Amino acid sequence: MQDNKTGKVVESSSRIRLAPDNDLPRRRFLQMIGAGAGLAATGVRTTPSQAQSSTGYWNAVEKSFILDPRFVFMNIGTAGSMPRKVLQYFDNANREYARESDNGYGSFGALREQIAPGFGMDPDELVVSYNTSDGMCHAILGIPWQAGDCVVTTNHEHPGGNVPLQIAEDRYGIVVRRVELPVGNNQTAQDYVDLFENAILAAQAEGLNVRAMMWSSPTYITGTMLPIRRLVELAIEYGLITICDGAHLPGMMAYDYAELGVDFMSGAGHKWQCGPGSTGILVIRNKIREAANPLPLPTYFPVVTSSYSPTRPRLNGEGRVPWSERATGPEATYDIAAVIQSCGSKHSPMLNSLGVACELWDNIGRQNIQDYILGLGGYLKQQVASRWGVEALFAPMDDPELLSALTSFNPFIDPAMVNDADASSTFVRRLREEYGFIVRNTSVPLAGTEVRPRPIRVSTHLWHDVNDVDRVVDACWDLANRMDQGM
Repeated sequence: MQDNKTGKVVESSSRIRLAPDNDLPRRRFLQMIGAGAGLAATGVRTTPSQAQSSTGYWNAVEKSFILDPRFVFMNIGTAGSMPRKVLQYFDNANREYARESDNGYGSFGALREQIAPGFGMDPDELVVSYNTSDGMCHAILGIPWQAGDCVVTTNHEHPGGNVPLQIAEDRYGIVVRRVELPVGNNQTAQDYVDLFENAILAAQAEGLNVRAMMWSSPTYITGTMLPIRRLVELAIEYGLITICDGAHLPGMMAYDYAELGVDFMSGAGHKWQCGPGSTGILVIRNKIREAANPLPLPTYFPVVTSSYSPTRPRLNGEGRVPWSERATGPEATYDIAAVIQSCGSKHSPMLNSLGVACELWDNIGRQNIQDYILGLGGYLKQQVASRWGVEALFAPMDDPELLSALTSFNPFIDPAMVNDADASSTFVRRLREEYGFIVRNTSVPLAGTEVRPRPIRVSTHLWHDVNDVDRVVDACWDLANRMDQGM
């Protein structure tokens, strides 16, 4: 397997729909970087600079990673890779930490101030967590549930969200209702709003007190990006708490979380954001921005902290306020993130290294990164549809609101083989061993059946280009034909 890259410019927008024939998508993709997706986060450019529209710029970004050249790593949805600058900082910080016998006590205010603007939040609304599951436990188990409360979620959730929901079921007596999600290309963003609203109405008709909606954007199973803002608007209509498992959002999407208005979002720092393992981002709404979410802030108590007290220092004034006195307007009463962040002595080199990774992303421009990697994902989906047919896709490609940089598809010549768990695992193993591509498979629940297809899932990121996409498609096609022939 070759370890050198051609470095061709690959540019696109997450709002560009690529044409279906084989050559035009690639040509348009190569032409479109710099168009911008119209989804810019606060303080982030919507289009690349002239340098960022050049081959050399993206080659330099790619070369900032130290990935093993024997393989093409396309499983960022499981784990990313720290760039050289982050590794160097992490190593130096660890040595200084050991040399000075340092400690990690504190609320990491400076780190949160540095990171928060890149996510469109204020520092009092952002916690540097240990991972997505850690943040989901903080969010779900910090809400004072009552017996009979209902959470509407989906059948495509990760254990990171399902497990704390189960704890809340067993401990508090909440009821969970699940929306059965569609798969494939024949779906729109509005479909998800309709599915959730139908589930809310059905639960209310049962006499349940629907209190919250929980979903993944994107789902780890198919890579479908559930439309966060649309779902928040639905939750506002019904007066519900919103909890988003955004494991793949930090480092992939250029979202402004203040404008999205979600109450809780938990994401990973070690996947697309390429920070160290055991880092994550937890966003907690801590003030009321009328245009984003006019609902009262949810009652919430920290579950893992060493700095909770019945009163807190007033954030923008003198004196202290009761914990229950949360903001009723655009000014926070106290720093809720500081309470969650401060929990004994933490490993400060690790957390601060995530800050270095975030700084790299902010310098490149989060919107530029989103356009680049979603453009690659869109190109991959088009190539899959051209080779296997659009029905092979488990994630949609036609509605831009549902796109992410994760692509799940059925790679087999005989479509029924995707239901064979052993065949799917063999495909992933052989793709690595014989072709040098590292991907993974997933298990997809389907509405109305016990059959669980196991498509492969491919991630496109900053160390990839269109040639990598072409090569992985060719490798999958070749392996599929060999397996179809019993080879």
